[in-house]
Amino acid sequence: MKPSPKTLSHYTRLFGMTTTVVMLFSTAHAADLKGKEAVIWSPGGKYTTALEQAYVKSFEAETGSKITLVEADIDQAVAAASAQVKAGNIQWDGLSSIDAPYMPKLAMDGVLERIDASNIPGLEKLPKAMANDYGVPILNSVVTVSYRDADKVVPLKSVKDFFDPSIKGPRAMSSNAGEAQMVCTLALLSDGVSVDQLSKGLDTARCLKIVDRIKDQVTAYWSNGSQMAQLMIDNNVDYCLCWDGRIIQAAQANPQWKIQYNGGIQFPSYLAYTKGTKNSDVLNAFAEYMLDPKRQAEFTKLVGYSAPNPDSVAYLPDNLKPFVSVTPEAQAVLTSLPNALLETMSRQQVELGKAWQAYVSK
Repeated sequence: MKPSPKTLSHYTRLFGMTTTVVMLFSTAHAADLKGKEAVIWSPGGKYTTALEQAYVKSFEAETGSKITLVEADIDQAVAAASAQVKAGNIQWDGLSSIDAPYMPKLAMDGVLERIDASNIPGLEKLPKAMANDYGVPILNSVVTVSYRDADKVVPLKSVKDFFDPSIKGPRAMSSNAGEAQMVCTLALLSDGVSVDQLSKGLDTARCLKIVDRIKDQVTAYWSNGSQMAQLMIDNNVDYCLCWDGRIIQAAQANPQWKIQYNGGIQFPSYLAYTKGTKNSDVLNAFAEYMLDPKRQAEFTKLVGYSAPNPDSVAYLPDNLKPFVSVTPEAQAVLTSLPNALLETMSRQQVELGKAWQAYVSK
């Protein structure tokens, strides 16, 4: 999960023109965008900082336009965007890093604007599995497990081991309603349920029974990305059911932490356009800018999350490549979520979220 502050706050910075600018757009294109602004929701924290440093700063310098980033956690962001569209008062032009399981419901509810791919050069170079009519892929998101490489800590060979009560050790999981669909998908897959079966419906009761096996070993529940990473950095737990970017961030600060992709799930995260935005031209240009593999590699270096363009791996340092989810090695053991399952997860978001929060509060 990306970092999530508890309250809404504007996260805006203006950058001056750099002395040397590598132009991506034509002069005419830049002139068309000069003085324009797009307001985009961002999950916050290190993710927002990386977004600014890898993309926003130079994009603003090259085009003369402005990207204003607004922070909120995912539950707040979905509620706010939905309310804006319903009221016809669009304050956020786009939503940065909306994970694929959220996309079907947001599109069905009329919160998102359909993307015209012909206006965004570079989309055609991405894997077809990432294509979505309502978003531009900007991350390859993974939810998986991590473990501390230390004496008396049993290394996890797969996500299934996280739910094995015979493997002892303090564990961390999410307390968020929006994460319940991830937790249950992993729990059920680990218990032998097939992807096809999951696509017909997530069995909430069975999910909670699986988690119940190790609940007495869950000593920490994180509610945002910063907490997730800090639990690992401080060695407060031995195991974490976490997002890959946060595991990588923790490992950079505390090399004891290792990632295990075997049995993890992956799906794209998107830049989505809010229905009714009047600044789609700025969003299109910004999306095109973010699809450049060199810039994506810079983003990965800063935040840890894998970029969607496999070509970006070539621009990463060797010590980071083993952590990246778009390498052939990681892809061989990760489970991709098909559209049918994403739609099921989307339909059950509210039900699962309520059940999960009631469960963890006991």
